[in-house]
Amino acid sequence: MEVSSVDAAAQAASAPFISQWNTLVSQTNWEKGRILYRWRAALQEKGAPPQEFSDEAWSRIVGGVSGQHIGRLRRVFERFGHMQSSYAGLYWSHFLAALDWNDAEMWLEGAVQNGWSVSQMRRQRWEALGAVPSETPRDDQLVVEEPEGDAPPTDESIPAALDASWEEPQPVDLAGPNLDEGPDFGDETEAAADVSAPADARRVFEDLPDLPPDLAEAVETFKLAILRHKLAHWAEVPSAHVLSALDALRELVLAPV
Repeated sequence: MEVSSVDAAAQAASAPFISQWNTLVSQTNWEKGRILYRWRAALQEKGAPPQEFSDEAWSRIVGGVSGQHIGRLRRVFERFGHMQSSYAGLYWSHFLAALDWNDAEMWLEGAVQNGWSVSQMRRQRWEALGAVPSETPRDDQLVVEEPEGDAPPTDESIPAALDASWEEPQPVDLAGPNLDEGPDFGDETEAAADVSAPADARRVFEDLPDLPPDLAEAVETFKLAILRHKLAHWAEVPSAHVLSALDALRELVLAPV
């Protein structure tokens, strides 16, 4: 009993330091992703072949970190770097967890609104998609950081363009092959399970056709609003009212001009 109380006290005393640590890791990972993005863009502008700005190439240049983790840092920044400030209070690991989700923005917004940890966010989505036992999220699937050695760069191809005056474009997917992109969480079985999941549950928005910007923005806004009310267990509005509104929109689309 005494040991438990000591453990609890130690955990309570450690909490602010753990929070500081996680914040530092998060900030560092975002900055690393930014550097990778700028490095790749600079080499592309110089006409370098794709293999010179691959994840493995950077791994060889800096040493001490795997190409797979380089890929995580790069991909998270490419997808979320331009919007991550909109999700106040979330760690980089939230975005890593949501990296391959077609509905990532919905669950990141849910994490902001409800103060979910990464584990809670992943579990909420898993339950919403049917709680398939074989797809139960595990914390050890998330590789947030890797120990990095102090080995100096072994390649002189790092461009001088990465200075303070370099103007950074909006993050987009860069051309060229990604030569080291396996499952990001270190668990290939989860990736396989994701492919075999029911299409109507996991890919509900993925197959939508392209829409004009005004309609695409409206769909995204409505999607996030539905998530907020769903997570609040429809405390402010019955789900039936939302479905009625959707039915009315359908009738509006089908009505003759």
